[in-house]
Amino acid sequence: MKSAIELHQLTKAFSANTGVFALDLAVERGRIFGFLGPNGSGKTTTIRMMLSYLRPDSGQARLLGLDCQRDAIALRHRIGYLPAEFRLYERDTGWGLLRYLAHYRPAGSYERAKELAERLHVDLNGRIKHYSKGMKQKLALIQALMHDPELLILDEPTDGFDPLIQQEFHQMLIEARARGRTIFLSSHVLSEVEQLCDQVGIIRQGRLLTVERIEALRSRRLRILNIYFARELDAKTIDLPNARFRAQHGQQASFSYSGEAPALLPALEALPIMDFTLVPARLEDIFMEYYA
Repeated sequence: MKSAIELHQLTKAFSANTGVFALDLAVERGRIFGFLGPNGSGKTTTIRMMLSYLRPDSGQARLLGLDCQRDAIALRHRIGYLPAEFRLYERDTGWGLLRYLAHYRPAGSYERAKELAERLHVDLNGRIKHYSKGMKQKLALIQALMHDPELLILDEPTDGFDPLIQQEFHQMLIEARARGRTIFLSSHVLSEVEQLCDQVGIIRQGRLLTVERIEALRSRRLRILNIYFARELDAKTIDLPNARFRAQHGQQASFSYSGEAPALLPALEALPIMDFTLVPARLEDIFMEYYA
């Protein structure tokens, strides 16, 4: 079995423009897959259907070769899940929660939880209700990782993490991929996706726009043109070949540019400019092009 995730025409409509519509997606085993889109684009709805928390109107979702609706209970043992919004047993301690969850997880889960807590610098002695937001996020991450699941589904996992903890978390995902685990990562942090993921899918208003490997996205000829004008003018009215206006701040303006650099020079010579730069686009810039 090559695919860890198989979605076929998956649909859940809340209104004409809200929900997920005819989503087709396959994610190979042993990959870190980034699922990108702004709030309301359908990311969490897709995840909730994958986990059988929502029943689709039509279509099918299969994880690890099993039907997400029919085999939901069997899949629970093989999946780790961190929701964007979660609740913990506030009156318990961190140790107490992990010990309780270990009863329902494979042997060795509790020992692995202790190792993860040490790596993430989590003090498990205090009551959860006294934890900070970041500490609760770490504890929720540990419960998702503690049984070394075949498939890890993470919805905005690093919210509340400081940079050092983010780095340690990234290393954990890289190690999981090396063990053949599959990670489905929904995130707004595009630099995180660019650093970690093998492949990304971009969703907009419930419809999947594209699925591409990170290398393919990076190799696009899209570049960012920054122009510094000698005087203030309305950059929106400037007609540059293969360029699209992005933003303007005083005498500085930026454009998305998809052409060859020499073709740009004659148009720039006719403008009152002081300087310009042409730099490769980041993943974030490419992502925004899909929403332009």
